[in-house]
Amino acid sequence: MKAILVGVKYDQMYYDLDISMNELKELAYACGIEVKGEVIQNLSHITPQYYIGKGKVEEITKMLDDDCMVIFNEELTPLQIKNLTDEMQVEVSDRSDLILRIFESRAQTKEAKLQVQIARNQYLLPRLSGMKEELYSQQGGSGFRGSGEKQIELDRRIIHRQMIQAKRELATIVKQRQTQRKARKRNQQKVICLVGYTNSGKSSLLNYFTDKKVYQEDMLFATLQTASRQVKLKNRHQVIMSDTVGFINQLPHHLIQAFRSTLEEVKEADLLIHVVDASSPYCEKQIKTTMDVLEQLGVKDTPMIYVYNKIDKGYQPFLSFQEPCVLTSIKDHIHLDELENKIIEILFKEYEMMELIIPYDKGTLYQEIKQKYETIKEEYLEEGIYVTFYGHQKDKHKFQDYIYKPLN
Repeated sequence: MKAILVGVKYDQMYYDLDISMNELKELAYACGIEVKGEVIQNLSHITPQYYIGKGKVEEITKMLDDDCMVIFNEELTPLQIKNLTDEMQVEVSDRSDLILRIFESRAQTKEAKLQVQIARNQYLLPRLSGMKEELYSQQGGSGFRGSGEKQIELDRRIIHRQMIQAKRELATIVKQRQTQRKARKRNQQKVICLVGYTNSGKSSLLNYFTDKKVYQEDMLFATLQTASRQVKLKNRHQVIMSDTVGFINQLPHHLIQAFRSTLEEVKEADLLIHVVDASSPYCEKQIKTTMDVLEQLGVKDTPMIYVYNKIDKGYQPFLSFQEPCVLTSIKDHIHLDELENKIIEILFKEYEMMELIIPYDKGTLYQEIKQKYETIKEEYLEEGIYVTFYGHQKDKHKFQDYIYKPLN
């Protein structure tokens, strides 16, 4: 399949058109669509009928082959899709539809599939009247509804039922996630979430820290579902590290809403690692997009480390680095040791090495330590169990009577 990409530069735009069109090309590539050409029009405002001007519609129509489609850089209204399809006689799509296609093709888990189904149905509902036009336009006899009118109402009911069912199933999965998060909190497990623009290197970073690899690819939206892994840091500090779906400029609102349950993990995190493609000329805009989405999700006051990745490709000369930060190349393992130190410094600053001898009749206390902390050394002595671990200072009073005091 080939495509013509269409964008409009108009007054009071809230995004950079060059950046956006370049991303649209990458989205088409990620969807397996070859870009045949790009068309840009300068207008004072978007036209309600066609999005672009009528003359530009005719110009694009002359460029089309039988195997071509047309993809617009912004979300089109149902009327615009209908009018453009009637005029061009080819498939007309938009940025939101393209992102949804990628999500549909990549969704693997039950949760991701349900989320994509909800987002797709929310996208389809207002556009039903412009679809199956030959069926919907049929009219019945006097005093009766047309069969087309009946069909569109039937389709709406079917979509509503599918959405209700999908939301019910998703709610069950969300409940399971919440139970898991509560268990982690009870066990004082620290949770790190990797966030950032799509294709910045989040999955590569998770794979560096774990043997159980997640899918990574140099492509937009390679990751759609949250992948969580147990990670052991230096000094045996254990954390849960979660990779999340990447963000992108002009991410459709219904997609953010549909993936909200997955992104709830971000709200509950003890630390966010914001992975940034430092080699991108649009680096600072990508940081802002990520921060805007986090704000929409209600994430605030969570500690954050900025990881400026891909420095092996060079980075922008006037880039203003946010602190605390680490400049890395995840691919070449540059400065990842420094990142690990910063993680420990932030998450475990209230922890200290504890060295105890627990009497054998205090088995309950020993079990509590085993559940909460990763022990570094254990030894069974005559007077009790010798154990060392990094413990939280607020628990120190529980162990005061059992602190190991070596004989001089």
